[in-house]
Amino acid sequence: MTKTKDDFGVRVKELREQLHLTQEAMAETLGVSFATVNRWENGWTAPSKLAQRQIDFLCKEHHIAAITDNKVYAR
Repeated sequence: MTKTKDDFGVRVKELREQLHLTQEAMAETLGVSFATVNRWENGWTAPSKLAQRQIDFLCKEHHIAAITDNKVYAR
């Protein structure tokens, strides 16, 4: 397995820390597993498009700049 090239993992960790969430709590909030959040933060995988949208909505909900390159869509 190769690490992803961008700093998405760093941004996920910073977001999680800003929200005072553990990896487990963030995973539950986003509807993914703890292992998934851990892999993102360690740069082993990138989120799916659905997960990116969920992250963007989480940012929007907490008035934080989006950390993905996706546009935030209204629900």
